[in-house]
Amino acid sequence: MPTSLKILKKKYSNCKQCPELVKNRSSVVFGSKHMNACKVLIIGEAPGKKEDESEIPFVGRSGEILNGFLKEIGLTREDVFITNTILCRPPGNRNPKVLELKNCKTRLNECIKLVNPEVVITLGNFSTQYLLETKEGITKLRGKIYEKEGYKILPMLHPANLLYNGMSEKLIKQFRSDFKKVKKLI
Repeated sequence: MPTSLKILKKKYSNCKQCPELVKNRSSVVFGSKHMNACKVLIIGEAPGKKEDESEIPFVGRSGEILNGFLKEIGLTREDVFITNTILCRPPGNRNPKVLELKNCKTRLNECIKLVNPEVVITLGNFSTQYLLETKEGITKLRGKIYEKEGYKILPMLHPANLLYNGMSEKLIKQFRSDFKKVKKLI
């Protein structure tokens, strides 16, 4: 098993397990630029176009929203480790397929062990359902704290929901409430 995030990143830097994703991607988006273990691990769904180009997760508009909520609780991107359930951008930004999630499962599990977080924030359905091993949707699971293998899991809506819903004040309040829970947990 890899002993550091840098070694794990190198191991998966040329992954070819998902032919459709390999054909579509520009890069493998492993995770945050820094490779340090952190108290908070954030798991999104899949890289988008900007992430695929930069090799860094959450650098687009959703990333700006995420950065803002982190700042509100006194954290920066350097204080957390961010990754996705899958490493490669799906064509047309479609949802990850079951086999793609399965192919990235070992890597994600290794990543979680290496980061050794106190809190894992899951953003959206795919990361939440993966980590909690459930079919239940994010709207029913969000905002509640779950425990697994020594860390707390806090499911949240994906920041893109704010973009799709015109920065709804109701959703902004939900995000603020969820991020305040993160602050209390760490």
